[in-house]
Amino acid sequence: MHLTPKAISAQIIYYLSHHPHPHHIRDSASRYLYINLAMSELLNVSPGTLVEGQGLSEINPAHAGFFEGIKKQEERVMQRRTSASLLITGHFVKENRLQPYIFDIHPFFDETGQLIGTLAQARQCQFFSALDYIQGKSPKTLTTQPPNTMLTQRELQISFYYYQGLSQKEVAECLHLSHRALDNTLQGIYEKMGVCHEKEFKKFLEDKGLTQFILPHLLVSNIRVID
Repeated sequence: MHLTPKAISAQIIYYLSHHPHPHHIRDSASRYLYINLAMSELLNVSPGTLVEGQGLSEINPAHAGFFEGIKKQEERVMQRRTSASLLITGHFVKENRLQPYIFDIHPFFDETGQLIGTLAQARQCQFFSALDYIQGKSPKTLTTQPPNTMLTQRELQISFYYYQGLSQKEVAECLHLSHRALDNTLQGIYEKMGVCHEKEFKKFLEDKGLTQFILPHLLVSNIRVID
């Protein structure tokens, strides 16, 4: 028998309804007991859609096949009564942007202590390298939409790989360019930026917010267990 939101305490509902991060509670069959506004927006669930007792295939068919893959992990969480974290890269929010989110899934108990399903919280994945930490920088989220820039798509590709610390030879191999073509394009990038060396080049990218840009083809829809 499907449980109802009455199995969830009023305090939990109050807390989650005001929480800025996306949350949902699903029963042992992965049917929704509760979903807060932030999660509705993340999953692009139309306002007024009945979610109680439904699976994602009913409330948003576009995500059905992909998100039903979470069900296996939810079963694992309930079986072991331990939490799990998933790195999910998918098309989220109304804009349908491909981006990574971390879903923390926990076993969920009712007020009598009975395990009735799972509670999940989603948060946008932030990236933080050891070098960022040493330099006192903050974690950042990735975007496939670069800010306004004078750089062409090819120049953005070169800048992305070069900023990650790849050598010119490695960048050329990644983009299937000759060393001469890469060198000429890189020189053109420096001229556009008005910089003379690598340190100035990296600072320009940081000042323009281009260090958060990732090439779209490097993001692939998938689910990875990270904990």
